[in-house]
Amino acid sequence: MRYSSARIRHLAREIVRRALDEEIFEVIGSDKAVINSIMETMEKYFSIEDEVYEKVVESLQKRSKKLIPGSMEWEVAFNKAYEEEMSKRLLK
Repeated sequence: MRYSSARIRHLAREIVRRALDEEIFEVIGSDKAVINSIMETMEKYFSIEDEVYEKVVESLQKRSKKLIPGSMEWEVAFNKAYEEEMSKRLLK
């Protein structure tokens, strides 16, 4: 995962702080439960993102027509496959 737990906690706290400041929602009770829920959601999303990245890179490497990583053709194929796989995973 590309973000540490401390970084994710900081981002979750910032989301809650800004949402409360802008009166997007109101927390009844403790902010801690909301922060923990946001952290859990972010960690799950980043985990899915990492899995999808690995799967797409692996599938591109297995193609009969070898693509050069970093080339325009590879980038287009990667982005298309990445978006398709993320859509599948996030809609489940």
